[in-house]
Amino acid sequence: MDKIIQNDFTYGEHDDHFFNQGFNAYCRPDIQQSMLEDEVRTCFYRDAIYNNKHLFEDKVVMDFGCGSGILSMFAAKAGAKKVFGVEASDLAKTTKKNVKKNGLDHIITILEGKVEEIELPGEDKVDILLSEVMGVGLIHEGTLQSLVIARDRFLKPDGILFPDKNTLYICAIEDKKMHDRHVAYWKDVNGFDMKAMAEASKAYVWKQPIRPQQPVTDYYTLREYDWNTCRLDEIFFTSPFKLKCNRKDTVHSLAVFFDCEFSACSTKTVLSTGPEAPMTHWMQLTCHLDEPVEVDKGEELEGTFTAKAYNGRDLQFDIDLDFKGTLGSTKLSREFYYYWGMNSQMQYKED
Repeated sequence: MDKIIQNDFTYGEHDDHFFNQGFNAYCRPDIQQSMLEDEVRTCFYRDAIYNNKHLFEDKVVMDFGCGSGILSMFAAKAGAKKVFGVEASDLAKTTKKNVKKNGLDHIITILEGKVEEIELPGEDKVDILLSEVMGVGLIHEGTLQSLVIARDRFLKPDGILFPDKNTLYICAIEDKKMHDRHVAYWKDVNGFDMKAMAEASKAYVWKQPIRPQQPVTDYYTLREYDWNTCRLDEIFFTSPFKLKCNRKDTVHSLAVFFDCEFSACSTKTVLSTGPEAPMTHWMQLTCHLDEPVEVDKGEELEGTFTAKAYNGRDLQFDIDLDFKGTLGSTKLSREFYYYWGMNSQMQYKED
């Protein structure tokens, strides 16, 4: 009998790597493939790097959270003198094979370990800190804290963060289809009242695609992050918000999404995950109101939004909203949670 081939992504420790929610969850090929197949995200990074080769020529680059190594290889092809790919999970072992297979191991060195702990062989600082560590809703997964640490430890004083800015937004949306699915559904399940389940469902932050026509209000900027200066204690926050209604409609949910900016590029380069932008694997996050509310054009929904870490890597939103309009009123004061590994979204389908 032939020897069973050991899986490169788990190294024989399937339960430890796949079921413990740690860095080694990133070893899963389905997770890596979902990010690589996100052509909006992957091609945007590729084009931002290749269209700005003058930034990378003969430079020392760190690709923080390098995953499969795709961004490291983009940087090498763009003319970087040296690239350090830093990966905390065991995926680093496979990424080294990817780099060697593509003949780039003379430029790219893959370092397995946390950015808080690793050292750079032969270098103290880097010219460019390249990263794609944005989580769902931007701040989920707890990796942006490590980005700040990587910047402070390894980036030269005149170095470049690529990207260097993020903006987090909120808006109110018409969302009857998903509100019915997640909340109203439980009112009658084969003739049984299961509204107690709806209470749990209301506490979830749902990852789902939002169509361009769903926003009922303008977008409100909850937080602007400049990673050149952002401190660890500035990542999580509390912010008031005011959402002006653009039309008469029904509001079912609040939606959260973000932009990503590469300020060092020769032309303005912004990747949006908003409802009007091409869909990405980040999609958008929604928090359902307890009950839908009718709004009229010009009315404003005011409230307070707090983002905080929950159980280390998970995400908690605290939302307070008190609205009294001419067509309806609603009050919301709830904690919402988005959990690591939660796959709550539905496929995007046109009606």
